[in-house]
Amino acid sequence: MYEMRAESTADRCQLLWHVIAKDTTFSTLCGSHLSPDQAAPSAVEPEAERYCAPCMHAFSREIHVRGAAVPVRSTPEP
Repeated sequence: MYEMRAESTADRCQLLWHVIAKDTTFSTLCGSHLSPDQAAPSAVEPEAERYCAPCMHAFSREIHVRGAAVPVRSTPEP
């Protein structure tokens, strides 16, 4: 199962959603490594949210290679 995890930007005004690689805790499909403090969304409501384009592209390739839907779980907000 893949998981979506939000990373707060440096100013904490935006969330960037990554796809976490299978069987890992903080390794993303784009190659970034999220630390536990980066992965936790800010307590303040973000001004904007967006998805990591390289993660989405890699996830799309995985779906097409497997030819079937792949389950995804979003990290619940606190």
